[in-house]
Amino acid sequence: MATTGCDQSNSNGKGDGKKSEGIPDKVSQNSDKANKKHEIPDQMANTGCGQSTANSKGNEDGKKSDGISDKVLEKLDDGYKKHGIPGITDCVKAHLNDWKSGSLNIAIVGNSGVGKSSYINALLGLSADDKGAAPVGVVETTVTLTPFSHPENKNLTLWDLPGVGTPNFPKDGYLQKKNFKKYDFFLVLTATLFTENDIWLAQKISDLGKKFYFIRTKIDLDISNDQIAHPKTHTRDNVIQTVRSDCINKLEHQKFTNPRVFIISNFGVTEFDFGKLSECLIRDAPDFKREAFTLSLSVLTEEIIRAKEKYLKKRIYIVSIASAAAAAVPIPGVGFTVDVSTLLEEALFYRKQLRLDDASVEESAAVLNISVTELKKRLNLQSQLISYTTRGLLAFFGSLGISKLSENMLKVALPLIGCFIAASMSYGVQVYCLKQLLDTMVNDALKINEEMNVIFASNTI
Repeated sequence: MATTGCDQSNSNGKGDGKKSEGIPDKVSQNSDKANKKHEIPDQMANTGCGQSTANSKGNEDGKKSDGISDKVLEKLDDGYKKHGIPGITDCVKAHLNDWKSGSLNIAIVGNSGVGKSSYINALLGLSADDKGAAPVGVVETTVTLTPFSHPENKNLTLWDLPGVGTPNFPKDGYLQKKNFKKYDFFLVLTATLFTENDIWLAQKISDLGKKFYFIRTKIDLDISNDQIAHPKTHTRDNVIQTVRSDCINKLEHQKFTNPRVFIISNFGVTEFDFGKLSECLIRDAPDFKREAFTLSLSVLTEEIIRAKEKYLKKRIYIVSIASAAAAAVPIPGVGFTVDVSTLLEEALFYRKQLRLDDASVEESAAVLNISVTELKKRLNLQSQLISYTTRGLLAFFGSLGISKLSENMLKVALPLIGCFIAASMSYGVQVYCLKQLLDTMVNDALKINEEMNVIFASNTI
């Protein structure tokens, strides 16, 4: 019989121990190694004009300096030859948005009332009142196949599919009418137990060779009802385990091998299995679509933060090329120049990706039931001390002590267009500054996530 997506031997999400490009298995142990790997002294040797870095050997993946592919370098070279520095800037901006170019289609399947619309809105980071949100109501709202695009990535589409096996949507011809072959994933939702129709649909999805996931919604209502019914013996953890075991037992009875059931509340995305489900979708996404899905997620866990960090670090080298090419504003007390508008735009992108913008920090403080001021103070959030303006960003870069670093730490051959500004240290300075900025933000995002986990763990008692 078929196994579900993120094939697991049990419900703890450990899987078969294989590492994933998107999310490593032991991500919590990778932090020090990742930081060492990207240290400037090791990676950025002082090389000659027009060369890559000292360790560039024509890698098997066709990449040159620090992960910038030959294809991208050729485009940058061509852009410079045709349009000068503006050509480089335009090419870099286009490359940074490449992650939005691949389409990703996720089918959300289930009967009316199981919370499909609410799940779609939660994954898209929307409320039911927002523009582009899935309609949520007490009456049936899914009467036809309906697409909902991510507000920041229009090529990521969640499809709300009507439940199968009703008079309006019988099994006969259901798969053909809904064009099931176009979807990358299928999420099968229920608010109680998985029905005969849910099982039938999962089997058909498996026959197509597609990934599917069983999701049990509205666990918050189960917990609330149990607390009312059993005020003396109620514990939240017992309710969750009972619901999970019941669902798994029923699926195993239907011959599903090691089924995994994700327990979620659409109105508590930082709790239960909502984040684990997102991690699983990242792991199972095709390689060329994994970056798009990762950067489109607004729900954060430690593993998702690390996955985002990986893709954000890849951007640093290409952004630094554009900034070094158009550098005009000096960093205070240092003398090196940068294109501060380009770096500020990238800093704001990191900030939003890691939910450190003002609105997101306010949401986190509300969940933790403390003020924003108290949150910043309690967790010592260094990213919140930075003013995200051109002047504020320059001040942060100026505080990094760049002038005290050795020349070999900063002098990097720009992997672009022969000798074009390759002899200067501007490129290396900007790589260093962006790495320090990203590290600061990642550390703060991890602190907030850890604080959330502590609070939610105390609620399971």
